[in-house]
Amino acid sequence: MLEIGAGTGELTAHLAHLVGPNGGVTAVDKDTSYLAPTAVIDVYQRTLDDDDLPGEPGTVDVAIARWLHGPLPDPDAVIRQTIDRLRPGGWLILADLPFTPARVFHPRGEDADLIQHLATMIYSLITGNGRPTWPHDATAPLVANSMNPVCTHRSVETWTGGGPGCRILADGAEYFRPHLIQPELSHADLDRFINLMADPAVLLSSYERRTVHARKASEPHRPAAPARRAVER
Repeated sequence: MLEIGAGTGELTAHLAHLVGPNGGVTAVDKDTSYLAPTAVIDVYQRTLDDDDLPGEPGTVDVAIARWLHGPLPDPDAVIRQTIDRLRPGGWLILADLPFTPARVFHPRGEDADLIQHLATMIYSLITGNGRPTWPHDATAPLVANSMNPVCTHRSVETWTGGGPGCRILADGAEYFRPHLIQPELSHADLDRFINLMADPAVLLSSYERRTVHARKASEPHRPAAPARRAVER
């Protein structure tokens, strides 16, 4: 397996468990400080802006590239490289966060405006100026590179104050505080937002999540050569 953007290694460890002691997982990230190589896990430091992916063509059963937290200069090139590493019949999984403005159901008024404004700013910081990692139409480059079938799933859920989604927003607001404070947005505004994210009366829509999975076409079937008949003498 190949994991691009392995991050803290949580999924890497799960993949290593799936493949077992006789399998292998290649974990790639620009920051490998959270990743540790093992008998099953190989770790490579790569920046997808400039570096090629590790591995030989046609050697990977499953490649996963999810939540890379920012746009790529040439996402099509990364897709092509990843597909090249797949064996015929191998699977590719891509995931990112296309921009969808937060929809606030409750509260109304100024608090709703504050939530929507800060949720959008946090999204922009997470994704890198509000641009998704993969092309808007990811199907086209996948089909062009012999992937079939290609399936895209999009999901949006509601987040309630105090729940996991709102806690992520609150943590993001605190983490990005130095970048969020502006002349029109004070520390008090940010504290108000964090408090709202803990209020169970708050209800808003999540960011949209997109997952694409596609299979590399198998090698074309070649019929067996007809048996050669013995020549009668």
